[in-house]
Amino acid sequence: MNGPVIDATTLGVRHDNQPNGAPIDLAPWLRWVGHGGYVAEGVVYVLIGAFALVAALEPSQPNGPRGAFAKLAAAPFGHAMLALLALGLAAFVLWQGLLGILDPEHRRNRRTIKRRAVRVGCLLNGALHGVLVGEAAWLLLGFGGAPDHGRSQAVWTGRAMELPLGRWVIAATGVGIAIFGLFQLYLAVSRNKTERVDLTHTRLRGIIIALGMFGFLARGVLFGLIGVLLIDAARRYDTANATGIAGALNALRRQEYGHWQLGAVAAGLISYGVFQIIKEPYRNFRAS
Repeated sequence: MNGPVIDATTLGVRHDNQPNGAPIDLAPWLRWVGHGGYVAEGVVYVLIGAFALVAALEPSQPNGPRGAFAKLAAAPFGHAMLALLALGLAAFVLWQGLLGILDPEHRRNRRTIKRRAVRVGCLLNGALHGVLVGEAAWLLLGFGGAPDHGRSQAVWTGRAMELPLGRWVIAATGVGIAIFGLFQLYLAVSRNKTERVDLTHTRLRGIIIALGMFGFLARGVLFGLIGVLLIDAARRYDTANATGIAGALNALRRQEYGHWQLGAVAAGLISYGVFQIIKEPYRNFRAS
């Protein structure tokens, strides 16, 4: 007996009669999931970038998502804001999963090599943000501790290396994250970052594009650094530098002129977050 078929109809894509293969609007619930997810992702990067910028200006260590969530939870009405943010991130994870598996906006060409590569990137992006949802939920349940500035990633990397083929898995993960970083650099200089955003009737067009360029550049540097550090950890069988966002930001800070480097990347992360937020009113969710 055949199982249920999940297709565009199941996702709620409206199959109106469109002349000449014109695009078809996605269902309202899909659009809300996408909008809410992108805004939540933007808020997370604004928080991470803001705390990293403070660390660049003061003698303190930059925090990654865990530290940003902890500080948000400590603010007035912090748990309510964190819960709302976690819900938005869950929507983003769902949207990235839908893009990776079904790609509802590109029904005609989702099997091409280019779209397959993009879909793999969406799945990786969804997995990374799924970890953020878990960290936010962990904090809301009262189990979150102080930010560890990337040390927990080194511990988990060390445990993974002890498994059969563990070093190869860590190296492959590093390569994947580094490629993801390179793709962010590509998005910074391409028009793809605003492919689904109609900016023709807004005076903010130049500002939004500039924020996107700076933001994707910063993301490319950050994730590229994380990937390189993981590859180096696997090569040397040393997990000291295997790290996530917080550790990568700290690694930047330790370099010569590190405060300037950290400040530039932090400002770029803030720009990326603002870009994700202010472009949403102009975003079109349409199947083609």
